[in-house]
Amino acid sequence: MIQKLKNKIINRLFDSRTQNIASAAILLGAATLASSLLGIVRQRLLIGTFGVGNSLDAYFAAFQIPNFAYNLLISATLSVAFIPVFCDYLNKDKNEAWRIASSVLNLTIIVMGALSFVFFLGAPYFVKLISPGFLGAKYTLTVNLTRILMLSPLLFSISSIFSSVLNSFRSFLLVALAPLLYNLAIIFGIIFLAPIFGIYGVVISVIVGALMHILIQVPGAVKFGFTWQKVIDLKNAGVKEIIKLVLPRILAIDTSPISQMVGTFIGSTLTIGSVAIFNLVYNIEALPVAIFAISFVVSVFPSLSSALAQKNFQDFRKDFSYTARQIIFFLIPLTVLTFVFRAQIVRLVMGTKNLSWSETRLAAGALAIFAFSFIFQGLTPLFSRAFFALKNTMTPLMVSLSSIVVNVSGTYFFLHLLSTNNIFSQIVSSLLKLNGIDDLKVLALPLGFSLASLFNASALFIILRWKFNYLDIDTEKITSAFLKYLSAGLVAGAIGYSSLYFIEPLLNGRTFLGIFAQLAFSTTLAIAAFISVALLLKSEEMISLLAVLKKKFNKSAVVLDISESSQL
Repeated sequence: MIQKLKNKIINRLFDSRTQNIASAAILLGAATLASSLLGIVRQRLLIGTFGVGNSLDAYFAAFQIPNFAYNLLISATLSVAFIPVFCDYLNKDKNEAWRIASSVLNLTIIVMGALSFVFFLGAPYFVKLISPGFLGAKYTLTVNLTRILMLSPLLFSISSIFSSVLNSFRSFLLVALAPLLYNLAIIFGIIFLAPIFGIYGVVISVIVGALMHILIQVPGAVKFGFTWQKVIDLKNAGVKEIIKLVLPRILAIDTSPISQMVGTFIGSTLTIGSVAIFNLVYNIEALPVAIFAISFVVSVFPSLSSALAQKNFQDFRKDFSYTARQIIFFLIPLTVLTFVFRAQIVRLVMGTKNLSWSETRLAAGALAIFAFSFIFQGLTPLFSRAFFALKNTMTPLMVSLSSIVVNVSGTYFFLHLLSTNNIFSQIVSSLLKLNGIDDLKVLALPLGFSLASLFNASALFIILRWKFNYLDIDTEKITSAFLKYLSAGLVAGAIGYSSLYFIEPLLNGRTFLGIFAQLAFSTTLAIAAFISVALLLKSEEMISLLAVLKKKFNKSAVVLDISESSQL
């Protein structure tokens, strides 16, 4: 009987279909939160072990080429092309759908394997291109780390196929667990391998984590019917359609990874530690977007694709509007509170003896600038996927290319302004409380990033409204929600800011526990204020969320009957 119960649990794990967008988003968001908390531990361990210096500069720079290769061909590229076509064939011919899946998997292995090998051989050139400011031992270290990390895009590409298959069946649990294993592997490497092998031990653990990212998902795909086939059927109509959708999408990737590469490129020419600070803060700011935006977007995309495939515009409008309002609901208050609590957040996540006070203040300033792009980063993937569901990849392509230009030109523009003592640099210094720090140039990196995010989201939204005016995306309701949450967020920010100074004399602000208690107290009051104002404004999302939480809280626990308990 125990074996039977074990089998039942395993079957539920590998066949855990999520029935609606909200449930899927909650599952993905919770897993992302758990993974990001592990990421915070990873960040503190990295800084505590290596400090913000040459080793971490090289470590983060070494990720840029593998990440570029993966984001170029796979991340938010293959999945958005694969899922609509795969879902379509599942409804018509499952055997053909699995043949398409195997063909795409095999083709992906060949293409990404070849690309990884090319980047491996050309690492010295590409590192010089990405990090022109690195010289001598720092340059050599970056090249060596890059070559090891070139295994990661191949492994994550394979994992992406299995993720797409599971997402097509609305089975998100194993997909959500994969990043947890990845982060745990890196933490293991920092603790146990770094003392022996240095930064190389951390990079080795990254590869192990990527392998675990695959292995956790394979049983779920097999459970739904996947069997590997030795086939690459380029004449298959489904495979041809996926390739057709992928090709223009290759350059239409979300601007965030490209912007991160731009930040690393320019940061390598600045003071030592600029690359590390930029990437460490980037990892912090990506957390709210991943939890409260990407989780919703990933879970809604199959529904958007299915609705348009059936020409059900009413369901498309409902799902699009719901997702946009949920993203706004979470990210507007997080924007305000991140700006207000930036110093406490940075000190909790990055504050170790190896991080100086000036570096801490600069990191907090960078986080504040990033915060203003939260809402744009969150809505951009939704707008892009609306185009992909319409099988229109050219529009996001052109907007993405334009955003890259905006990012590069904007970053250099801000770099010029922050290089001298002028009105702009004085305003930035005063607003972010960075008086006394002479070199503010690292802040040009998040400024350029945020400008590109604003441009990307705005351009996609305007074109979506203009080019597909037959699609009613419920703009009026979305705008109303935005204004409500902006008002509630500003009130929450004021309450949170005041409470910081109220509680500060009672706590030791030099300790981790003291900072944590200060942040927890102020955040609690700020959230209470946000909820109160949102309810006063009759926020539909807030009322629904509280109703769901109340239902979950009051739900009676499931009790085993006598026969089940005796069998156990």
